[in-house]
Amino acid sequence: MQCISFAGSGVREKRRYCRDSICIETDIVQEAIYHLYKPDELIILLSDPTAAGITASLEKRAIPVTKTWIPHGTTEDQLYEIFGTICNSVKDDEVVLFDITAGCHSLPFMTFLAASYLRSVRNITIVGVIYAPHVDEHGFCRFIDLKPMMEILDWISGVQAVTRYLDAEPLYSLVNTLQGDIHRGGEDPDPPVRLTGWASLLRQFSDSVRLSRPVDAMYAASGIVRDIDEVDEELERFAPALIPVIESARDISVLAAEPELTFCTSEYIRKQIGLIAFQLEKGLYLQAVTLGREVLITLLMIKMGIDSEWKDADIRHEVSRTLTGGALAVQQKPYEKTEYSDVLVRYSDWKEMVLIWVRISDLRNNLAHCGMNRRNDSIRSLLRRASDILPEIERFLLLCGK
Repeated sequence: MQCISFAGSGVREKRRYCRDSICIETDIVQEAIYHLYKPDELIILLSDPTAAGITASLEKRAIPVTKTWIPHGTTEDQLYEIFGTICNSVKDDEVVLFDITAGCHSLPFMTFLAASYLRSVRNITIVGVIYAPHVDEHGFCRFIDLKPMMEILDWISGVQAVTRYLDAEPLYSLVNTLQGDIHRGGEDPDPPVRLTGWASLLRQFSDSVRLSRPVDAMYAASGIVRDIDEVDEELERFAPALIPVIESARDISVLAAEPELTFCTSEYIRKQIGLIAFQLEKGLYLQAVTLGREVLITLLMIKMGIDSEWKDADIRHEVSRTLTGGALAVQQKPYEKTEYSDVLVRYSDWKEMVLIWVRISDLRNNLAHCGMNRRNDSIRSLLRRASDILPEIERFLLLCGK
């Protein structure tokens, strides 16, 4: 384990430094850290030459130490240099303890940034960010560990992952750990009981939306909305950082629906279209286009009165062939009729319907086949076309009389 500490220029005074119930009396905080935390390597960062004597004093006490100079941090360039020096002092796969007892001015903040970077980007294990405050009324100077405060960044990242990128996995992990720790601690007479289950529904919703599984997504949304008030109360008490997630979760109430076991109702298909809009909002273009194509099939099945079989893969395939055949008919090209072809052409707006089908189906095929063709569509063009599918789907909805 490495310990990275700072050397101050103040007058050294003997103090009784304590970690839990074990104490050591010394005039150098790093000596106390060496004996109480037992690091393998002690690195002292200093900018004031008058503080350099600390390293010599530690060496005289048989404590191995490495001295590294840093600037005073009075300019932006110097602050970046301090950040780089802290990070570069840490070896790969190392376990690190930070001590900010003598860190003044910007150093505690720079240490916090460096610790966060090392943990998140380089996967360095941070075992503590400690400091020794003033002597208490009993004459002891007890180390305080600020590392738990770093979890605030985890909560922030978890909230952003859900609200911006529709990824509930980090949040589920945090909430599951929080509820488990509270129950295992046994100190709270009224521990949370709904947080983990609710976070699991949130994860199911996000996974279902990203996999374009509308039935599962809307069912999970119904569970999220159903329990939201009870969960809100528990979050207020145990995880107030997650309140923004609650507000976002309320927004998905328009997508909530129990599974349609028989007929696909107009309301149910409208919610699926709402889900497409949600996917587009989150940048899930491939999923939105894929679901959009399926919604067109379902809408035509409803119009034809065969929506009791709306999840039958074979019938859906026949309906898709019917639409594709209609497109060929518009171009006066030969096509193989299906049992629904004559029904389709009896609709007054069938030609507009098949043109919408062609545009969305063609885009879906282009995206699904990963551009393995000779068309050379630009990414910007594909994004624009994907972003514009919602009005076409809503027009198809109107043409189907829904």
